[in-house]
Amino acid sequence: MIHSVSLNEHIIRTLLYYKIFDHPLSANELFYLLPMNSLDREQFRNYLADMVNQGALLCSHKYYLLPKISPEIFILRTQRENYARRKMKIARLMTHVIKRFPFVRGVFLSGDLSKGVARQDSDIDYVIVTAPHRLWICRALLVIFKKVFLLNSKKYFCLNYFVATDQLKLEDQNYYTATEIAHLKPLYNIEIFLRYMNANSWVKRFFPNYKVFALNHNKPNSRRSILQKILEVFFFGRFANHLDFWLMNTMKRIWAKRYPEYDEHTRDKIFRCTPTESCAYVGNFSDKILSLYKEQLQQHGLHFQNIAQ
Repeated sequence: MIHSVSLNEHIIRTLLYYKIFDHPLSANELFYLLPMNSLDREQFRNYLADMVNQGALLCSHKYYLLPKISPEIFILRTQRENYARRKMKIARLMTHVIKRFPFVRGVFLSGDLSKGVARQDSDIDYVIVTAPHRLWICRALLVIFKKVFLLNSKKYFCLNYFVATDQLKLEDQNYYTATEIAHLKPLYNIEIFLRYMNANSWVKRFFPNYKVFALNHNKPNSRRSILQKILEVFFFGRFANHLDFWLMNTMKRIWAKRYPEYDEHTRDKIFRCTPTESCAYVGNFSDKILSLYKEQLQQHGLHFQNIAQ
């Protein structure tokens, strides 16, 4: 057996991040989410078993956790996996609705459900990839549908993030964003999903062992809707270009009026409004998670590293 203080530390780092969510990890998840090039998978499993025997890790229901944490967390993950299986059926059904809207080119699953778990009150979070210069038209139509037909419910139809196919690479290259990308599950259009993952291959600077589909085996639907092609006929030329631009600027004004407590820089980060990207993460969730992670690391005498090297 190969013993490495560095490998121990990286295992601890990874488990500490997921401890924030009460989410123990399997050996496979740990391997692909390690911030270093580790042993091969079989050697790594043996290494984990050695750590368990030494009391450095807990293992139950095939999941690993740091010591001095309630074993009930293992049962909690199993319960959340059961909730997730039910919600995945709803997510797939809603994807068949979303893919028919004009200019939708890809649908991915993010948030809790992308990690194979869900709480009873969890939203179903989608990443929507749109055609160039039509992101805000696409977003507006989906939001109207949610407000009118779903009574503005976010439980099964949470549309926090949109990105256009001509700018798939994310600017925020930090540990939180890398983790979310690594867990994304494609629900519609495998080709677009692979383009997205290739554009954001920088995640391998955080997780060198990571491979696309390593953390999920989802088979997305890739057939484009005929209804979508028909509806897109109504949005063409300068009219559609101006409408898209107007919708973007209108949304900027709405965010500014709705959240005056944020300064402009913070608001632009939380509510991103550009021709190629729209996000609305009320409460600045990513910064809060990274702050909690930093505290966890400091309690274990470890250095916080947020930016990929």
